[in-house]
Amino acid sequence: MLRLMDQPEDTPTLPARFYRRKAADARRTAEGVTTRALKERLHGLARDFDRLADAADSAAQPSDPLAELMRQQWRGRG
Repeated sequence: MLRLMDQPEDTPTLPARFYRRKAADARRTAEGVTTRALKERLHGLARDFDRLADAADSAAQPSDPLAELMRQQWRGRG
């Protein structure tokens, strides 16, 4: 699994949209998989990418309650 903590602090963060796209790809791939273990693995990978996207958003922007609310609403649509 991907872990943000495994990256050295000086490693540049990719844009959140990259991780969100990867999460969507994993979910789309999981839809066509019939093996339960593989489907669960892909959904777990999608969750990891979502967490990385959230971390990238947090790193890229100063703390802003309105922006956080908008991100939560956007994620609720996905």
